[in-house]
Amino acid sequence: MKQLLISTALLVSGTFCFSSHASNLDPELQTKLDDTFYLYDSGHYQETLDNVHWLVKKGVAVDYDFYGYRLGVVLPLWRNLAQDFEPARISFNQLLESSVQKAVNSPQNCAAFDDARSMLRLQHRVTDIIATLEEKEAAHPQVWSRCWDDTATLDAVEQTSKPLIDAYIGDLSDHFAAHYIPNIEQYYNQCSTEGDYREACQDGVKEYLTSVSNAFRHAAMTHYGLNEAGQVGGLTLSLLLKWQEQNN
Repeated sequence: MKQLLISTALLVSGTFCFSSHASNLDPELQTKLDDTFYLYDSGHYQETLDNVHWLVKKGVAVDYDFYGYRLGVVLPLWRNLAQDFEPARISFNQLLESSVQKAVNSPQNCAAFDDARSMLRLQHRVTDIIATLEEKEAAHPQVWSRCWDDTATLDAVEQTSKPLIDAYIGDLSDHFAAHYIPNIEQYYNQCSTEGDYREACQDGVKEYLTSVSNAFRHAAMTHYGLNEAGQVGGLTLSLLLKWQEQNN
């Protein structure tokens, strides 16, 4: 069940990769991650924070596959800890501020770009992300191209940012078909490995598909009209019907 929860967190964060299950991580990292959750659940906040700092600073150097877990699991844990433990709040905000500054001053710094967006998202400040990206984009077209990824796309689409959509995404239905449908279908198929939690995993993927589709359709309707939104809806319905037939 724990693996399913981690997988769900990574899926929602947009960093999920089926080739990098937590059980395949370096044993040192796996032990550290398990210990960190245990310490947090047990109320040992200073020890939890020490582990979080270690994982954030050194985890990727030990195993690059940890990168997604750093963004999708460790940073959210740090944010939760920050709500109950003042030293965690202070250090979280320090990394956030430095990451935003580094990303703005050095748009080629993809680690800072990812950290800034992930941490602002955890603080429910996605509008701040978009405002920062749009301001820099207006002054320096295509400035974010090196670090742009699917999570940045989803931020732009959810906030219906036409400047960023036009610059990095283009036709919304084509992008949805080429980049999201295949990945989401892969996520769904991988649920077959979850054993007793297969159905819960599949339901989670369906919810993710629906949320992404809703965002794309809303952005399409806002800026490009009913036809574009309808194409996204048609792709979504086709995939849901395909899954329904597979389960019959």
